[in-house]
Amino acid sequence: MLPLHVALLVARALLAAVFVVAGLAKLADRAGSRQAVIGFGLPAALAGPLAIVLPLAELATGAALLPAASAWWGAVAALALLLLFVAAISLNLTHGRRPACHCFGQLSSAPVGWPTLARNGVLAVIAGLIVWQGREDPGPSVVGWLRGLAPYQLVGLVSALVLLGVLVVQGLLLINLLRQNGRLLVRLETLEARLDTGAAPGPTEAPAAPEPGLPVGSPAPAFSLSGLHSEVLTLDYLRALGKPTMLVFSDPGCGPCQALLPEIARWQREHAEKLTVALISRGSLKANLAKSAEHGLQHVLLQQDREISEAYQEAGTPSAVLVRPDGMIGSPLAAGAEAIRAMVARSVGTPIPLPMAAPSSPAAIANGNSSSSNGAAAAPSPPTTATIRVGQRAPAVKLPDLGGRTITLAGLRGRKTLVLFWNPGCGFCQQMLDDLKAWEAHPPKDAPKLLVVSTGSAEENQAMGLRSPVLLDQGFSAGMAFGANGTPSAILIDSNGKIASELAVGAPAVLSLAGLQPGSAQQTTGSEAAAKLGEPAPPLRLPDLTGKTVDLSDFRGSNTLLLFWNPGCGFCQQMLDDLKAWEAHPPKDAPKLLVVS
Repeated sequence: MLPLHVALLVARALLAAVFVVAGLAKLADRAGSRQAVIGFGLPAALAGPLAIVLPLAELATGAALLPAASAWWGAVAALALLLLFVAAISLNLTHGRRPACHCFGQLSSAPVGWPTLARNGVLAVIAGLIVWQGREDPGPSVVGWLRGLAPYQLVGLVSALVLLGVLVVQGLLLINLLRQNGRLLVRLETLEARLDTGAAPGPTEAPAAPEPGLPVGSPAPAFSLSGLHSEVLTLDYLRALGKPTMLVFSDPGCGPCQALLPEIARWQREHAEKLTVALISRGSLKANLAKSAEHGLQHVLLQQDREISEAYQEAGTPSAVLVRPDGMIGSPLAAGAEAIRAMVARSVGTPIPLPMAAPSSPAAIANGNSSSSNGAAAAPSPPTTATIRVGQRAPAVKLPDLGGRTITLAGLRGRKTLVLFWNPGCGFCQQMLDDLKAWEAHPPKDAPKLLVVSTGSAEENQAMGLRSPVLLDQGFSAGMAFGANGTPSAILIDSNGKIASELAVGAPAVLSLAGLQPGSAQQTTGSEAAAKLGEPAPPLRLPDLTGKTVDLSDFRGSNTLLLFWNPGCGFCQQMLDDLKAWEAHPPKDAPKLLVVS
C-alpha cells in the first residue's frame, strides 16, 4: 500500500492534470464552451463571460493543487467545481436533457450521461479526501518531493511519464485509425450496394451529399434565449406541450426572411394545435419588435450572434428544422422558403406545396442571406426527394415507434416488407384506412409485412387502430429518402433489404401493391363517379359563409368555374395570391367563380 503522503501527492497531481487540461482545452475552443453553457440551460447573456471565467478557474485550481502551501485551498476549489458539475449534469439528466459536455473542449465533447456523472463523482471523492485530510498535512510539495528523489528515481519517474505519454498518443492514433476504418467500411458498403444494382461506380458519379443540419434522431442542442419582452425562452418550454417544434432561423436584414414572416405568423395561428413554430432571429431588439408587431408573431427568440445557428449547423437564412417532442432532431435542415413551406405542410397534414418556378430576373435571384452576407447570395436550394431503383439497397430507416422504441428497417430483414408512408390528417389516407385494417385482419397468402412510416403525433396514429408497427417521421425525411413526396405512398422491400417495386402513389396503387383491391366504399368515390363532359352537372346546394343556401342552378346563364378548396391545403395556399389577382382583374369572358371549401 502507498504511504499516505505519496497517495495524497498522486491524488493532487491527478486532479491538477485534469483541471489544467480541461481549462486549456476550453480556452482553445471558446465558441464551443459558450454553446455548452447555453446547452446546460443557463441564459445566453452569461455564456460569453462563463466561457472565459470557468476555464481560468480550472487553471487556477490546477496550479494551486501542486504547492503544499496552497494545496488544501486548491482541493477545496476542485471539490466545489466538481460538485457544481455533478449538480448541473444530474439536473439535466433528470429532465431528460443530454447537452454536450465539452468537459475537455474539442478533445472530448459528447452528450452528458451517467458515465460523465460517475467520472465527476469519483474526482469529487478524491478532492474530498484531500480536504478531509486538513490544511496542516495535504501531502508534500511536488517540487520538494522531486528534489528529494535520488537520481535513479528521477530517471525512472521521467521514463514512466514518457512511456505514459507515448501510450496516450498511441491510444489517440488508434482511435483515429478505427474511425477512418469505419468510414472506409461505410464506403465499401455503398460500393457493394452499387455493384448489387449493376450500377458501375464510374468517375462521373458524384458522391451523395450528406443531409444538411444535425443528424435526424440526434439530441437537439438546448438553449436559453431572451424573448422580445425580456422573458427567457428555452427549448424545453417550446416543446412542453408535447408537439413537434419547428425552429425557423431568420435575420432582419434577409429579404426572403422578411417575405416569409406573414406566413410564419399564419402558421403560428392556424397550426398551433399540431405544431409549435418559433423564430430564432438575429439583429437588434428594436428591429425585431417592429417586425413582430407588424405581423403578429409569437415565440420570437433573439440570439446574440449565431451561437444557436452554429449549434444546429444552419448556414444561411431562412432555414428551419423540426425538433421532436422527445427533444431529438426530427428532420434535416430545410433551407429556403419553399423547403420550409413543404416542412410545415408535412408536419400539419396538408399536401406538400409544389416548388415555385425559378425566378427569371437577377434581382429576384440575388436576395438570399448566407452566413457571411445579407442580400448577396441566393438562398440555398430546398432538398429534393431521392431517386431510387428496383434492386437498389433500401435507404437506412431509424425512427421511434409509438412507444418510443427506436426501430430500424435493417431489423426487419428476412421477410418482404411493405413500407407505407402515411399522414393521419390526409384525406386519401383516411379513405383507405378500412381497407387497410381488413387487409391486416385477413392478409392474402404471401402478403408482405406492413411497416407504417407516419407523420403526426403518437396519439393521432394510435387512434387509427392499425395493428402493424407505426414509426414516427415528423420531418418526412424517411419518405423523401425513398423518393416519396406525398401520402399515401408505399414501396416493397424484399427479404434482403433491397427495393422490390416502384413507388406506389395513391390509395388504389398502394392497395394493389399490397395485393388487395380497394373496397366498395372507395370505388364509389373513385373515378367511376366523376362527372363526364356534356352531362348535366350534379345538383349542389350548400350554405355560404353567411349561412344562406346557395344552389348551383342559380348560376345558369353564365359559365361557372367550380373550385374545390381546402384552406389547409398547401397547393391551395400557393395559388391564393394568383386567384385574388384574377378576381381583381378577371380576363375578358372569364367564368364566374364558385368556391366549395
